[in-house]
Amino acid sequence: MKAIGFDLGRTLVGDENIPLSWKSLYKEALIDALHRCNSNVDDNKIAIGEEILLKYNTRTNYREIEISSNVIFSEILGKWEMNTEANLAIVKEAFFSYFQRNVKLYEDTTSTLKTLKEKGIKVGILTDVPYGMEKKLVLADIEKFKEYVDIVLTSVEVGYRKPNKRGFIQLSKELGVDSNEMIYVGDEEKDIIGANNLGIYSILINRTDNYIEYGQKKTIKKLNELLDIP
Repeated sequence: MKAIGFDLGRTLVGDENIPLSWKSLYKEALIDALHRCNSNVDDNKIAIGEEILLKYNTRTNYREIEISSNVIFSEILGKWEMNTEANLAIVKEAFFSYFQRNVKLYEDTTSTLKTLKEKGIKVGILTDVPYGMEKKLVLADIEKFKEYVDIVLTSVEVGYRKPNKRGFIQLSKELGVDSNEMIYVGDEEKDIIGANNLGIYSILINRTDNYIEYGQKKTIKKLNELLDIP
């Protein structure tokens, strides 16, 4: 294999306190956002924000076409009757920082990526982002190991979410390899389906003791198991 692509959340970094669907935490994050905008917090604003966020929640309403955070949070601010130009950046930063505050690296992330780079294997990330989150916030999550990553692609850049093949095609092109020359590692069914559909060697990382079968070519429990693959 000449290259390895990775999902990001729950593959290279994780936060066990944050559920896959953020629905249960909308209220707290929206309250933070309203405080940051020096706006009054009331039940109506929270309900409006929750309704719009739920509409764009891909865990509840599946979609492959990506939507930017500007679209989502401009809609919220419009319903809140707040100035979009003055508050858009503030609301987005407050909302996303609520969910990123406890993101941590898995213990073998940095060492594994460093060793892969030393072996001459190209490393890329293809990740779906929640609510069209901007790339600069994704890069903040990988700050401690970004020197070992050749390319980072988000669903916003690609325009589509996994398992759509466009992201996997773009990842292989940017890494300069054919699909049959690379591995893709992720923790969800969409990661495995997307990789398999393009002929990429799919690896499921499953850190639980539960049996999971998505049609992956291989299952690992730790990232450093990748170092044993020829």
